[in-house]
Amino acid sequence: MSGFVVAAIGMLLGVVPLGVVAWRGTVMEAVVAYEVISSIAVMVLVLLVQGFGRAAEFELPVLLAVLLLGSALVFVRTLERWL
Repeated sequence: MSGFVVAAIGMLLGVVPLGVVAWRGTVMEAVVAYEVISSIAVMVLVLLVQGFGRAAEFELPVLLAVLLLGSALVFVRTLERWL
């Protein structure tokens, strides 16, 4: 197991407290937790691609990073209507 895979596992462990904040926190805390979780997910995918040596699959994290920005804006816009 390479250092990249170990780093990815370590980053995934950091998602657990953020999940608790997203579940139990206020609306604004949930939005921030969502943004951080999505950023960590992209970084984990990049680390796994590098760790397993599959450069052809590097497109997924790059595409996901672009799409997560738009989804976060839609998420905030939807929450704004509830408030």
